[in-house]
Amino acid sequence: MASLIFLPLKDHIGSGTYLVYDCACGTGGMLTEAEAMLMNLASQHSKEVNIHLYGQEVNAETYAICKADLLIKGEEERNIAYGTTLSADAFPSMEFDFMLANPPYGKSWKTDLERLCGGDKNEMRDPRFVVDHDGNPEFSLVTRSSDGQLLFLVNMLSKMKHATPL
Repeated sequence: MASLIFLPLKDHIGSGTYLVYDCACGTGGMLTEAEAMLMNLASQHSKEVNIHLYGQEVNAETYAICKADLLIKGEEERNIAYGTTLSADAFPSMEFDFMLANPPYGKSWKTDLERLCGGDKNEMRDPRFVVDHDGNPEFSLVTRSSDGQLLFLVNMLSKMKHATPL
């Protein structure tokens, strides 16, 4: 997955600071691999990069493994959050340079729907999932409650940096 993200951009990665996010980070393996690949590509092009990893995980055991691993590697404690990304976004105002995730496919997000809007999709007001588009101020990107993986993708779209050439 890191190859899919970085190889098409390898010649455009400049020196600087990059934020990498995984909204369903599990034990943090993809974050660690993304960091290694980005560092390697930058080094190959004589660029200096500073990388900050961010993740959120709902499973307590995998969250603990991820947090411990990334703390050992020098990441900030607050960059790895526990809880459900969909209804308890730990990074609501942040935008990221790169994102990758392996969200829980086929899992219902009905519990998150209840927390976000009392179970009524028409009452959803979270700006990650209801956006202004083509003059329509209430364009809903809310999926069926059985299609949670698509909602994770919509969450990631809302967190993309827009003012960047990458």
